[in-house]
Amino acid sequence: MQYSGMACVYDSLMVDVAYGEWAAYIRTLLEKREITGGLLLEYACGTGNITVPLARAGYEVIAVDRSEEMLNEARAKVRACAADAQFVCEDMTRLKVNRRADAAVCACDGVNYLLTEEAVREFFSNAFLNIRPDGVFLFDISSAVKIREELGNEFFYDDGENRTLFWQNEYDARTKQVCMELTLFIKEGQAYRRVDELHRQRAWEQDEITKMLAYAGFSQIEVFDFLTERQPGENARRLQFCAVKKERT
Repeated sequence: MQYSGMACVYDSLMVDVAYGEWAAYIRTLLEKREITGGLLLEYACGTGNITVPLARAGYEVIAVDRSEEMLNEARAKVRACAADAQFVCEDMTRLKVNRRADAAVCACDGVNYLLTEEAVREFFSNAFLNIRPDGVFLFDISSAVKIREELGNEFFYDDGENRTLFWQNEYDARTKQVCMELTLFIKEGQAYRRVDELHRQRAWEQDEITKMLAYAGFSQIEVFDFLTERQPGENARRLQFCAVKKERT
């Protein structure tokens, strides 16, 4: 299972990510669309770095992830910050909730992990089903340019106090997928535990995503260069999508 063995050191690998700024950006986009509170679904929540600030801002958060290990990290983080959220271990294409949410969000490449059009359409249909009329759907993706040029066939190495990561990528232009082989050595006492994980992400083009959003029933679809409200340029590395649910007539 992806993000199982590495859950305990995930945050140390992502220490340079400005999650506070990221969450504030999401809040700004929600508030400009008159979503200032209420029930919020967070898909692919990971270790809760977006969950906590959204919950502390007053949203009633249901946070979803496939990895129970990542959710355990998120639960501990929420308790330590005196926040409150409900956690669900589930595939984000199959989530069922008892009442419709005011908004749904998915941060940090969750959609890139969906490798086929069928999977993306299932996810968008699930989000459409689970939010109320006039509800808002926000998510980001790593752009196709980023996946091809920054991840591509690169090798990364990260040596920390209690873990060492070796990360080898291979990009397949035919499938538009990058295969990421991660090997972690995690210090436990006087020894190290080895963890191997295989991750795959798909390079999705902006127009492919917007078409699938419209197919799922969303309207008022907007795309921004990440952390802004400007239209993305051709070299944008992360794209932010915003869409609104209007009931089908």
